[in-house]
Amino acid sequence: MRTTLRIIAVLVFCLSLPVKVSAKGDKKPNILFIEVDDLNYEYVSFNGSKVNKTPNVDALAQSGVFFKNAVSQGMMCGPSRNSLITGLYPHNLGFYRNGDMKALPEGVWTLPQGMQKAGYFTAWIGKCHVRPGGKDKKEAMKSKMGFNHVQQTVGRAVLCSMYRKNKISKKDWYFSFLDSIGKLEQFGKCDKITPFAEDVYLDGFFTHSALEFLDRYKKDKPFFLWVNYSVPHGPYDVEQKYHTYKPENMPGITKVENYKEPEDLVKTTKVVNDEKVIKKRQADFLANVAFMDRQVGRLINKLKELGLYENTVIVFFSDHGIMMGDHERIHKGTLFRQVTNPALIISWPEKMKQGIVSDAPVELTDLIKTSLKLAGAPKSELQQRKYSVSLLPELYKGKAPGREVAFGEINGYVVAVDGRYRLIKGGNDILLFDDVKDPKNLVNIAAQHPDEVKRLSTAIDDWFRETGKPLPRKTY
Repeated sequence: MRTTLRIIAVLVFCLSLPVKVSAKGDKKPNILFIEVDDLNYEYVSFNGSKVNKTPNVDALAQSGVFFKNAVSQGMMCGPSRNSLITGLYPHNLGFYRNGDMKALPEGVWTLPQGMQKAGYFTAWIGKCHVRPGGKDKKEAMKSKMGFNHVQQTVGRAVLCSMYRKNKISKKDWYFSFLDSIGKLEQFGKCDKITPFAEDVYLDGFFTHSALEFLDRYKKDKPFFLWVNYSVPHGPYDVEQKYHTYKPENMPGITKVENYKEPEDLVKTTKVVNDEKVIKKRQADFLANVAFMDRQVGRLINKLKELGLYENTVIVFFSDHGIMMGDHERIHKGTLFRQVTNPALIISWPEKMKQGIVSDAPVELTDLIKTSLKLAGAPKSELQQRKYSVSLLPELYKGKAPGREVAFGEINGYVVAVDGRYRLIKGGNDILLFDDVKDPKNLVNIAAQHPDEVKRLSTAIDDWFRETGKPLPRKTY
């Protein structure tokens, strides 16, 4: 194992990164984004899960603010991540599903560009569904997206597909690493329990790379580090020691009570009504969640070890959630709470509120204005995305940020969330849910609350007037 780790260290850091940022004084804080994939917010114990424990994410929530009514803007990996990095909504890009939009518009403004202008060293490590365009994606992530340091590959599901189709590229960061240690052939056992040790398994490899980055960081400027995990996204193949959850203890299926989901709203999901199948899937999903939680702990412990924790703002979130037997469905790409909620946590114990659960409706795009303000970015950068709202009032003073409604979208449908009610609207379809009394969105109350339907429908109309008419799907 020691030999393997030495090989990782050499491969991961083939470049020399130029005095650690002090954790003392009033210097600008480091900012660490920890983004995970497909996390259903109901499966973290700080949010009340009875079937598992996520001690590291729980500790992060206890040391910061959990935004319980946060909304992802895109409901698949690509739309969500490209929306967040640019501050543009999916309908501004024509990017609604993973197969859409091959490249972002040339010259598009991005958050890491703004962070660079604020004096930050920017780094991206892990899974990448950002679409910078160009033949050399790593170079494009630097020159077009604004990252000084890039180590990227794709998610495990895509890597598995590439392997099966014999489309393995030795230029890929992860495949190259596996090839260098003679493990590439073993990777082909996708969908089975991994034979790899923690730091050889893809997401553990991401963590190890991020820890190496922190160990070797020597620049006399703060860093903006964006670590992107593939877990808990399937395949649910983490090491056997994480598969400790018994299917019989899982929550199982939920069923809608008084309505039928519009076909176009759920067309990217799959109906699964076999309780045994769902419970097995939930147990396997929790194994991936447990592995994810450990990686979060490793990052936080490294910050503490290096004396960086006190001056680092940690932002934890998922790109979106996933249906895990909810409504007798699996997968994502819809607008029910299990998919739209990214389990957003922001923690900086030295300066910000701790142990707070915020009811305020917020968006992932609000991380743009929040990060830029924390960074002391020039006014010109703060004005780049006027739709983003700073979360600092909530984080520093416990005051609502000011956004009344948060929005997300998929397949011609829009969700409007105000912290109590959730309106899903598309075509002639109207669904209204009480997210407080009915967080699983099983009872449509639109007929009983016409005033709320009208109010949130008006909010959607106003949103489109302010942000622009929806572009058609961009498939090029």
